[in-house]
Amino acid sequence: MSNDTSNGVGPIDRSPTHLSSTLALLAGVSTAVLSAYAQVALGATLAGLLVLGLGLGVGRQSPVTVGGGLLVAGVVAAGVSGAPVSATVLGMTTALLAFDLGTTALGLGEQLGREAPTSEVELLHAVASAAVGLGVVVPALAIREVATGGQPVSAVFGLLVVVLLSVVVLRRADPLSGRRA
Repeated sequence: MSNDTSNGVGPIDRSPTHLSSTLALLAGVSTAVLSAYAQVALGATLAGLLVLGLGLGVGRQSPVTVGGGLLVAGVVAAGVSGAPVSATVLGMTTALLAFDLGTTALGLGEQLGREAPTSEVELLHAVASAAVGLGVVVPALAIREVATGGQPVSAVFGLLVVVLLSVVVLRRADPLSGRRA
């Protein structure tokens, strides 16, 4: 947190924004629910949710990244343990969404301050990210049904690659990241 008082208003709270933090945690809860097919998967996703929440609570990127990684690991464990492909792919999407929204909460809080009026931008970002995720999930599940002949393990890993590539593309095009594609 910064004690920037150059504008004469007082210190600016540089903590993560409330809305994106809440949405990130809701996405993490969704991941845990979708991954509850094996104890190890549920344990990993619950640990990821806890670490993600800790990172948002203290305003640090490292725990948010580790939490997102644990959420992804939990989804992979669920997929390997026999979870339905649809639950696995949706779980992967919500895990990546939790990470993305957590990173957005940190970035907006640091750049503009926690109390800045950012709700519209946060909602737009969340809806756009979810739409991209669903834009990957729906065709991927359709392709799996038509083309793979029900090979769930290979489909899960193939879809994982597609979702991860989508996140990379999203991060490159994200105006909050300070970089351009």
